[in-house]
Amino acid sequence: MKPFVCIGIALVLLFGCSTRRMAVEATLPLVASQILAMQEEPDPALAKSAIPASLKMLEGLHKEDPENPWILEQLAEGFCGYGFSFLEGTKRASLFYERGKAYALDATALRTHKNWQGLSLDEWSNSLDTVNISQQPALFWLGQCWGSWLMQNLDSVEAFADIPRLEVLMQKVHALNPAYHHGGPNWFLGAFYGGRSKMLGGNPEKSRYHFEEALRLTEGRYLLVHLLFAKTYAVQNQDRKLFEQQLQVILQAPHDLYPEQRLANEVARQKATLLMGQIDELF
Repeated sequence: MKPFVCIGIALVLLFGCSTRRMAVEATLPLVASQILAMQEEPDPALAKSAIPASLKMLEGLHKEDPENPWILEQLAEGFCGYGFSFLEGTKRASLFYERGKAYALDATALRTHKNWQGLSLDEWSNSLDTVNISQQPALFWLGQCWGSWLMQNLDSVEAFADIPRLEVLMQKVHALNPAYHHGGPNWFLGAFYGGRSKMLGGNPEKSRYHFEEALRLTEGRYLLVHLLFAKTYAVQNQDRKLFEQQLQVILQAPHDLYPEQRLANEVARQKATLLMGQIDELF
């Protein structure tokens, strides 16, 4: 093949790839607006039926631009959030958390320019010492998806082996910015330490501290914090009064308490109603 023909083919391939990535980049502002609109959705049933199509659209964009960490972070958040909101307690939820974790791990590798697979605990901790706040979203969703999977698989040897890595990861995320994602590092650590007995590594003092910090940072408007406080710390420590108090805050909250996070608050309201109906079984 003549040199100029090879060059021509290479240019076609190069610009073809570039054009497709440019098309993806042009689409992302619309995707971001769609995500915001979904977070404001007042009807969880509508969201439950609509979000899967959005996730598949994001996966399609990921195929066109596989090295875009923002897309990977949205996929991690989407799969993790959907699993928690609509599939919690089922095998499908566990599968969704695993998918979210895989996307978050890829995003973390791209953000940090580092392969995180197969590291020893010391290597993992040393790598976390080098991360910065711009990498927090990928790290947070890695921990959130991972932790959600772990809480559904506490009978797994693999889950217990993961706990030290997960703990140092989320401690680092907390150190970067404890207010990120509505106090997310705090309410994660609150559930992480509060959802297990002391024998299994729980720590009620740390749990309560982190939940109270999350409530302070969000001014009590992000109702999932109240839900997790009741569901993990209050149940584990058999504090029925606190359990009822936190759930009543959710059930009595106005529907427009936090318009930007209406869907999360409505999901919390539904889950609080179910938990309140189980109070005599839990205490």
